[in-house]
Amino acid sequence: MIWSTKRRVFFSLGALAIIATVGGIVYMSQYYRPPSCTDKTQNQGEEGVDCGGSCSVVCQDQIIQPAVSWVRAFESGKGVYNAVAYIENPNANFGVKEAVYRFKLYDENNVYITERVGKTYIRPNEQFAVFEPRISVGERIPKRAFFDFVSYSDWIKINDPKPDIAVEAPTPRSGSNARVDVSIRNKNNIDVRNINVVAIVYDNQDNAMAASASVVDILKADSASNLVFTWSTPFIYPPARVEVLPRVDPFAEPVS
Repeated sequence: MIWSTKRRVFFSLGALAIIATVGGIVYMSQYYRPPSCTDKTQNQGEEGVDCGGSCSVVCQDQIIQPAVSWVRAFESGKGVYNAVAYIENPNANFGVKEAVYRFKLYDENNVYITERVGKTYIRPNEQFAVFEPRISVGERIPKRAFFDFVSYSDWIKINDPKPDIAVEAPTPRSGSNARVDVSIRNKNNIDVRNINVVAIVYDNQDNAMAASASVVDILKADSASNLVFTWSTPFIYPPARVEVLPRVDPFAEPVS
């Protein structure tokens, strides 16, 4: 091959290399997207499309649906009832930032009275109570209550441990104005904010016969707060035990 031919071949190969390099850069910048948990493709070790594996979102076939243990409606005033549902989330490491729920109330003839829709969060491996206050029923009397979850945001993996909030000596007091006195203690070395607390009173057959709720805005590290839950009417039966359920939202924005 003569020298001029070699030079043409050399320049041609160089031009092709430059074109290939520029084309590669354009493709990488305009079209290529690295694998992610939102690319609608099962890749990077995912167990489903954009779920499982390295993604925080949990695949649907890995989720055990929360179980509703019981639902009750308790009269809190003339024509007004509080509704309570006792829920268990059996998923050890999965939770939900937002779960939309619905209470429905029916009369003794199983005729629909009214309903209430609300939102809550769900922590992993948690037993908790959903408390919906002051549902107006007019002149009708609810005899049956129904509860279900209407929708969930994505179930996600949560490794953040639940704050250690201890319940100390819940004491029911019967009388014309029934009440429960209880102390809750923050056993953590940091302050805990917005603690939702539900108190449930049971009879000697372990049936829930009253419930109330309160919120503790802030509980300082290694400190206690005394709470009083009251009812305007006496307990139907002598209280056999009281269950107090404090909850803290793991998805809430931290407050400085």
